[in-house]
Amino acid sequence: MTITTRQLTTIAVLALTMLTANTLRAGQITGFTWFSGVASVAGTSFSPPSAPNNDDVAGTSPNGIFVTQKDYTAIGPVDLVFDVTDTGGTTEYLVTEGVQNNTGLDWGSYHIELGFGEGAGFVKSTSGDGLDFDAPDFNSDFFFDPLPGFFPTVSVTEDDIIASGGVMPDFSFAGYFLFHVDVPDGISSFTIRQSPVEVPEPSTLVLGAMGVSGLLLTLRRRSRSAKVESAA
Repeated sequence: MTITTRQLTTIAVLALTMLTANTLRAGQITGFTWFSGVASVAGTSFSPPSAPNNDDVAGTSPNGIFVTQKDYTAIGPVDLVFDVTDTGGTTEYLVTEGVQNNTGLDWGSYHIELGFGEGAGFVKSTSGDGLDFDAPDFNSDFFFDPLPGFFPTVSVTEDDIIASGGVMPDFSFAGYFLFHVDVPDGISSFTIRQSPVEVPEPSTLVLGAMGVSGLLLTLRRRSRSAKVESAA
């Protein structure tokens, strides 16, 4: 079978059309806005995903969101709102952030949660809605302990991350915190809410310890009473 020049041209045009259509259809973050009364956000960048629909990629996703600095001046939430387009699937993003503590307080942990809206209108993401921190396998990178060391312990669930196990002192800068987010079809935007948690005051720790001790003492007394009644 002989293929004519016209047929070759038609095939080439069709191939180019399909490639262009796939490129336009590829999911991407199309906009970004931040909301907070306790911090400023600078240097946020993102690009069209080089690997759309790469849900459950193991390790580091090539699709990146970069926030140069979030500068907290008080304890409270920062809402990062991203506008998105459908991808024909779920696209996984690596989020890398620099975080500055200028609150006048030491932080004992750092909380990140997924949802929709901002401020008083923020609504938490629900289980199974497709927006998650790389659930259910959690096989991508999560790191909150850059030098000189801040939060070595990271607990990740579908819609929450809690980084803890250390202290981020006042007037310190974490060069990068990093985590992964799965962004599904069917949503026009989503929110990453982040909140530092201050180190409890010593008096609070003492009261907490006293409360735990009192609870343990009560449980022991109940156990002894139960044994006496049983023996009788």
